[in-house]
Amino acid sequence: MPMTPHRPALAGFLLAILASFALFPAVAFAAPADSDPQNPIVRVALSYEGSTEGQCWQWVHKVVEEATGKEIGFDYREGFFEAGAIEVTTKNAAPGDIIQIANDSYTGPDADYDGLHTVIILENHGDGTFKVIDSNSQWDGVVRIRETYDPAASAGRYYGLNFHIYRISSGATVPSDGSRTANPQSAPDIKTGDSATVNTPGECLNLRSGAGLSAARIGCLPHGTLVKILSTPQLIAGRYWANVSSSAGDGWVALEYLKAAAPGAGGGAGSGSTKPPMTFRLFIGSIATR
Repeated sequence: MPMTPHRPALAGFLLAILASFALFPAVAFAAPADSDPQNPIVRVALSYEGSTEGQCWQWVHKVVEEATGKEIGFDYREGFFEAGAIEVTTKNAAPGDIIQIANDSYTGPDADYDGLHTVIILENHGDGTFKVIDSNSQWDGVVRIRETYDPAASAGRYYGLNFHIYRISSGATVPSDGSRTANPQSAPDIKTGDSATVNTPGECLNLRSGAGLSAARIGCLPHGTLVKILSTPQLIAGRYWANVSSSAGDGWVALEYLKAAAPGAGGGAGSGSTKPPMTFRLFIGSIATR
């Protein structure tokens, strides 16, 4: 049968319909062209990498305001809630959340002491450490990325300091009534009677008369010293302390600088494979903080 003048047009129409169906899945599930997977705080913070911005606190204020339109208050704790922040746990922290290290009893605008610091999370490693970006980490006002940052260890270097993690989202600022919980070190996998070795390469670990940095220093245990745990570890100001026996006598040490010895280890510094009772934390500064 000869094709009428209308049939070519009809055939073209049908082919167009079939072509549209073939493309339908790709169109239906494609992400919007203007979508951005990055948190706005992260995006703004990264734009400052390598620049000189001065103090960490002022820089974070600047980033948050640019990214969300909100202003953090002047207090190192209440200031976050004034900006509508909620507090999150270490486990649930996400990119764009802010870690603040401070003394909970001294967070006013005039606070100025060693260890006070503010950083922005880029990635949660899931083990209590984070990839972060911050300003002035090397006392030069420069914004840098740090691949591994441990807030518990950083806070633990100074007596009385703790850390909190805050989340500030864009939108209207409404004072938060969310929980305001501390983030102490995770409970250690160690118990009375266990053996452990001191893990402080190049340093010695202070042996104290009691749990806590306020206790008197009665000795210093070299790296590799074998100790025995005498009692259940105690949590003091965000840090676990263990009462131990050693060749230098009995006393208390910061548990984060011990690693569990293999079963049956004895004498000297111990031998065989070891596993840390908790994540080993890099430390900087005076050994008097341990």
